[in-house]
This record gives sequence, structure tokens and C-alpha cells, in this order.
Amino acid sequence: MNAELSFAAAPGYADILARARALKPAILQRARAAEAARSLPAETVDDLQRSGLFAIQKPSRFGGFELGLVEFVEIVAELGRACGSTAWVYGVTAERAWLAAKFALQAQREIWEPNPRALITSSITPNGVATPVAGGWRVTGHWQFVSGIDIADWCVFCTHRPRGDGAPTEAVYFLIPKAQCEIIDTWHVAGLAATGSRDVRVRDVFVPDHRFVSVELLREGGGPGLEANPAPLFRLPLIAINPYAILAPMLGIAEGALEQTLDGVNSRRLVKVAGTAAEQQVVQLRIAEAAAEIDAARALILADCRESMDCVASGRPLPVALRIRVRRNHGFAAKLLMSAVDRLFTTAGGRGIYLDHYMQRAFRDVHAAGSHLGLSWDLVGTMWGQHALGLPLSSTAF
Repeated sequence: MNAELSFAAAPGYADILARARALKPAILQRARAAEAARSLPAETVDDLQRSGLFAIQKPSRFGGFELGLVEFVEIVAELGRACGSTAWVYGVTAERAWLAAKFALQAQREIWEPNPRALITSSITPNGVATPVAGGWRVTGHWQFVSGIDIADWCVFCTHRPRGDGAPTEAVYFLIPKAQCEIIDTWHVAGLAATGSRDVRVRDVFVPDHRFVSVELLREGGGPGLEANPAPLFRLPLIAINPYAILAPMLGIAEGALEQTLDGVNSRRLVKVAGTAAEQQVVQLRIAEAAAEIDAARALILADCRESMDCVASGRPLPVALRIRVRRNHGFAAKLLMSAVDRLFTTAGGRGIYLDHYMQRAFRDVHAAGSHLGLSWDLVGTMWGQHALGLPLSSTAF
């Protein structure tokens, strides 16, 4: 893409999805080089910026499109069909614009007024400590798995700060410029290598009060930025929604693996068996089972997205039972998608382990994605079971 696109009027969803589809061939072609570099190519980032894709969950007051969850999942998954790492970084950074919209308007202005293209990454695992000072806090901490740190301008991290009067510390998110971070190159991994999910260290950095938000407030769908950004999208609760940024890439990886398998089996001839791989019943069954698992995961994901968006659009908060069910379904959909890719991997034969073959990367990337704690079936399945049985919950991840 050579020309800068103009967004005098916000493009519709169909237009944005078409732009994502148009980028897939180039992204697929760059996937192996991206993996070797352990970072997204500059050309890919430029393509995503010029296409306006990073703006899908950005507030409209700053030039964003404020698309809902269904549209977000579809666009991320579309990119995931070409490259899981690209979809992962894109999903995380596009979704973090939604998270930044929950912060005070002053913080949002600091991000986007100097640079309308500014991108945000994060690590939401609590670490470090914030010490009160005049006008804000001084923060020190170390965070892992900061996906997309290479392309980000700002970062959201989670830390603890004292409440006073001997009360337990409060978990909070805070915003800081990437320029105030120390990036530690720890990212040498088997899957999702091009996400560049390196460690980040912050040492005694001053953060003003307006760049902090309570995690508990975000869990309930709140945030000081809602007054400036009243769209229903921004009333979604954090933890029930955030995993879509990492689940949607898995959907795309699995759908891409199915596409590649269907394209390849007709031309693959077997040495000791007459005919092509496509003519073998075992191959037909594996493809059918994988396709059914992918379709089931997609249906589950999108149904939950629609129900959640309908809820906030009507002005109602997402009830706890729905949030816990959504979290259960995140984990179950991830299980289905990993299983589907495993089945498809077996149909590729020995050729599938070569580094220039799509399937080996799909296999490694989908398992790397599925290892994320936010998609842990053990965690979310147990949580749903406890809730359904009327038992105390051992987790607050909903």
C-alpha cells in the first residue's frame, strides 16, 4: 500500500474487513522473516497504520471507529489466517486503545493529540510498587510478555499502590510513555516469535494521578474516561473482554491452517498408497473434525460477543453469571482451536515440519497462544464449575 488513506468519514465495518483481507498476502509472505527477526516488519506496521486498522476500538473523538466485539474478533482473526504473530500484536495494540479510553480524558489527550497514530501495549500482571509523591506516584517494577513493545508509543502496566490507614494495597493500571521504559530482550521462544513480547523494567518513574485507574473499577466496566467516551463499547468490563485480543488470533491461526490444508491435500501424493492425500478417508475425517471444531469455537466466541454487546447497548452491566460463562467459553474455545490445529498438523505429513511450511508455524503459534493464563481451561473451567455449584470462587478472573 503506497498511498496514505484519508478518513474524512469513518469507514464501515465491511470496508475495514476488506482492507484486512487485502493485507493478508503480504503478511503471509513476510511471516517467516518476521519470526526470524522476532518482531513485526516495519512494512506490516505501516500497512496496518495506513489501512486505519489500529483505530477500530479507538475513541471517535480521537479519530477512532468504536467497532464492537464481533467486528474486532473478525478483523483480528482475518489477519491471523496469514500470521498468528501479526494478529496477536495487532489485537493487543488495537484493544489497548479501548483500555486507554477508560483513563481520564487528560491522559487520552497526552497519548493521541501529539500523535494521532500512537499505539499502546501492556502487561496486565501486577508487579512493582507505586509510592505516593506530590501530584502522583513514583513507580518501580518489572513486567514480562509485553507484546508489541517494539511498535508501541505508550505502555499500560499493572502495579500496587497503598490505600492508607493500613488497608491492603490497591491494584491499579498506569500509563507511561515507552521512552521511560527499559526494554530487556528476553524473547527467544518457540511460538509467536514475531510478537516481540519482551520484558520491560521501570525504575522510579513519576506518573501523574490522571494516568492511574483502579483495576477493580475496570473489572466492573467503569473508568474516568467514560464521561468523555459514552459509547456502549467502553462500558464493557475488563477481564471478561480482554482475552478476545489473544483468542481471536487463535481463531485466525486455525482457520488459516484449514485453508492451507484444503489447498494442499489435493496435490500431495502418497508414496506407499495410491492416489492423493485428499482421497484417503483418514485425511477426510481429520479435516472434517477440525473444521467442526473451528466452526464450534467461532460460533461460541461470536455468540458471547453479541450477547455482551447487546447487554451494554441496553444500558445494563454484564451480570456476574454472564461474565463467568464468557470466561469459561474463552478457555473452551481455545481448547477446540488447539485440537483442530493438531488434527490438521497430522495431515501435513513430513512436509509439514519444514520451516517454509505454514503448518509447523500454525502448530507452534496456536499452542503458544493457548498457553496464556487468560485462556487457561483449568482456571476458567474450575471457576465456572464453582459458580454453578454455589461454591466460593477461587479466582477473580472474570
